[in-house]
Amino acid sequence: MVFDLKINSHRSLLDIVSEVGQSRTIKVGDEWILVLNTKEQYPDVIKDLKELLNDLDIEDICYLNSLMLVGNKKTIEVDSNFVTVLLGDKSKSQVIINRIKNELDRDFGYRLYYRGPHSRLAIRVPIHEIKDFIDDYTARIKEIILKDCNITPDNTADILSVYLIADETYVRLEPDTFFTEIFNLKKKENGDKTVSSKTKPSTGIILGESPDELMELALAKLKDYYIYRDIQLVDIAGLTYDFDAIAIMENDRILLNYSDTITINDILYIKMCMEAFNANRTWILTSQPKDEIPSELLCQDDISIMAMKDL
Repeated sequence: MVFDLKINSHRSLLDIVSEVGQSRTIKVGDEWILVLNTKEQYPDVIKDLKELLNDLDIEDICYLNSLMLVGNKKTIEVDSNFVTVLLGDKSKSQVIINRIKNELDRDFGYRLYYRGPHSRLAIRVPIHEIKDFIDDYTARIKEIILKDCNITPDNTADILSVYLIADETYVRLEPDTFFTEIFNLKKKENGDKTVSSKTKPSTGIILGESPDELMELALAKLKDYYIYRDIQLVDIAGLTYDFDAIAIMENDRILLNYSDTITINDILYIKMCMEAFNANRTWILTSQPKDEIPSELLCQDDISIMAMKDL
């Protein structure tokens, strides 16, 4: 559902979640909001959210921009980052993907999952890693979706996420872009300006859940650079330097490397690599939360540590 808060008060949200305890995902402009009709006149943020999360997992929450707790006399808006903290161990989405993977046929099996107030589309792809995806698969996926009478341009608004799942990695696609391309629709941009999806290409990838996806997101920001992957250098002393990628444009050289967790030893090694490759910058990609990285490691000259939100 597309919902315009500019012409609707928070009170009118009760028209969407008319029953006590009911929740629903709505779209407001480019943002997704989960609306919950609480059981009290005045919402209790912690109590209401914990009760809501009993029936939802991270895939139902982590792509939302905010949540609105609607009480009889008061409505409270909550940032989705706070909800992620409350989720704790339930935020391990790989467990969910593994379950879906086992349920779908590897040869383009697909299913529309109804998760709490919204749904998500999962599609298996017969490859080892998403990076091996080829254009022929796009045509095959389009053929599958167009044949499914349950997925039409009129009923995709509540699909909050689309996943392509390979054997080892997966990627989440932005649903608006995905369905615009599938159904050859036109989308509005900047008010009344309308452009075809073919006019303005998009990578579609907005979330990576593995080192490969993080690397692809980072390289997408450097599309005008010359990219070299899986770099190895052995210097005259026999020392070996390995890096995931290097991006070069004129005098600008950027090393890119992934690290699960970052230590001072990683920083020292990277400084040696920068000297060996004559690089002036380094991007360290990590799935480690920024607040778990020592502050002194985040303040390095010419070294940027990038987590998911930065990409």
